[in-house]
Amino acid sequence: MTETKAWHRIAVLGDSIAVHRGDPVDGYPTLTWAERLVRALDPDAYLNLGVAGARAAEISAGQLGPALAFRPDLAVVAAGANDAARRSFRPEQVETDLAGMIEPLSRAGALVVTLGCFDLSATLGTGTAHRLRTLGALTERLCRHHGGLHVDFAEHPGQGDGVLGDDGLHINARGHAIVAAALLDALNDRCRTCRTLSDR
Repeated sequence: MTETKAWHRIAVLGDSIAVHRGDPVDGYPTLTWAERLVRALDPDAYLNLGVAGARAAEISAGQLGPALAFRPDLAVVAAGANDAARRSFRPEQVETDLAGMIEPLSRAGALVVTLGCFDLSATLGTGTAHRLRTLGALTERLCRHHGGLHVDFAEHPGQGDGVLGDDGLHINARGHAIVAAALLDALNDRCRTCRTLSDR
């Protein structure tokens, strides 16, 4: 019997995390985490709306409408890092912007997946790293509140092998592979949990 696809329409909203290809690494195909995810899940339709440099409010204003019109059943939201990278970071405002994306996507029937950044303290400093952790915490809280799935990378053991490119900010090909694998593991766990609950 053919296994039914878990997700048919995948949308990605975000900043450069959603679209930056990263530096090449020997032994790793030059595929982004999103491209790897789509190859593994084989959806009927895929839309990546990511725009490098976009802040959370810009992502909400420019990408939410097209994403909702696309009618995804899986939506990955990677937003807020460009806000947290600045000393002017206002967590409460970014939380409002994120809630304005996560809630309507979830209400429309999508499983919303959010990401927490790798530890960038060695390249961007402890101040930026702290703000990114604050972003990760509020994003996780919002996502879980709406029944979504948050995958955090701040403590991921794989980052010790080098996951960043030469700019010290964006992940390289190895980093993309790690992110994709972690997302797939988390999604598989969610599917198993849903099947277990449905069998009760």
